[in-house]
Amino acid sequence: MDKIISLLEKAGVSAWRVTRKRTEAVELYFIKKKLDLPRYKDLDEISAEIFRDFEKDGVKYRGSTTIFLEPSLSEEEIGRKIKDAWYAASFVKNRWYDLPKKTVSETVPSGASCRELPLAKIADSLADVVLHADSDDTAFINSAELFVRRAKVRIVDSAGTDVSCIRDMIRGEFVAQCTAPEDVEQFRQFAYDDLDPQALKEKLEEGIRDVRLRARAKGAPAAGSCSIILTGENLRELLNFYSARSGSAMIYPGYSTWKIGENVQGEVTTGEKLRLSLVTALPFSTEGIPMKERPLLQDGVLRTIHGNARFAHYLGIEPTGGYEKLRLDAGTMSYEDMKRSGALEAVSFSDFQMDVMDGHFAGELRLALQTDGSGNLTALTGGSVNGNLIPLQGKLVFSKERYKDSSYEGPLAVLIPDVMIAGSD
Repeated sequence: MDKIISLLEKAGVSAWRVTRKRTEAVELYFIKKKLDLPRYKDLDEISAEIFRDFEKDGVKYRGSTTIFLEPSLSEEEIGRKIKDAWYAASFVKNRWYDLPKKTVSETVPSGASCRELPLAKIADSLADVVLHADSDDTAFINSAELFVRRAKVRIVDSAGTDVSCIRDMIRGEFVAQCTAPEDVEQFRQFAYDDLDPQALKEKLEEGIRDVRLRARAKGAPAAGSCSIILTGENLRELLNFYSARSGSAMIYPGYSTWKIGENVQGEVTTGEKLRLSLVTALPFSTEGIPMKERPLLQDGVLRTIHGNARFAHYLGIEPTGGYEKLRLDAGTMSYEDMKRSGALEAVSFSDFQMDVMDGHFAGELRLALQTDGSGNLTALTGGSVNGNLIPLQGKLVFSKERYKDSSYEGPLAVLIPDVMIAGSD
């Protein structure tokens, strides 16, 4: 990094940011009950963001270009890349903005409870969960991938910022398969920022349970309007509407008109008022901005506009950095009561999406469950759900049961009324 910084200064670059990310990783690949391939990685990634100030027609601009620098590059090769980036930045016409204020900090360790454990030991404990997830020849884990990573990040810039931190990450995916009465598969992902074997065990068991149900699902749900239940990752996707529309990158260009103090949820009738928080995954943003937990919505009222230094400068607000995780404080109805209400539980989709521009959400159903008044469960497949969050957000009811992963912490489920179902007649 010292070599790169010296070459930047030698080239006359007055504003720059250099980031080094050193990642150790243990990767395990499973086929059924066999560890097929273990892999260890040690990655050293260095990038330099080069800023160039210039004027055109009396307007001051700050262009920028990011280059990636392999540790094996010679000084001559690095210098050539810097020169090319300096030239390219002159074509990026962003209105001038200030870099974040100087921040200096010793290395902040990971907040994970497993931070003192070797990566191999963490991987071993989770591998044991994967290998013992099932004991059924009909429904089982067909294949799985498990990634345990520890990343040390250092950020240095021309304003004097010099910060570093360590983050532990557990990521993975698996395919659950059921061979009877039909041969079907379902793909699932998981992501945690701490060692949680119980959460992974439950995720795997849930995947096996759901693929069993999918194997005997017959027919699509009835077409028309009904209440639906979204859980876990799909609920998090729905809440992305609020984190995206409160971002400075949406507000500055006018894609979102939200303002601090505005009741963005609108009138709450049969539902719950939203209390959302922005939760930190790292102590510093990619720009070296110190990050902390912030209230996003308090009883439906917007409390924070968040984002990077550029758009914060344009809006005249404090730069907060970009957030990956949300926490929702809500939940008045039990998950079981939601299911017993007759609502359609949308368990899995081919691809559930939330359009943050207009509030529309939709997805093609791969598995849906519906319980009748007598407690009989029907597994369904096919059809799709279509709704708009804006007119429905005052009617949302959340479960008392909780859910947690790397991007969301809050109620396990939400009950949404009046959603259109494209299904069987």
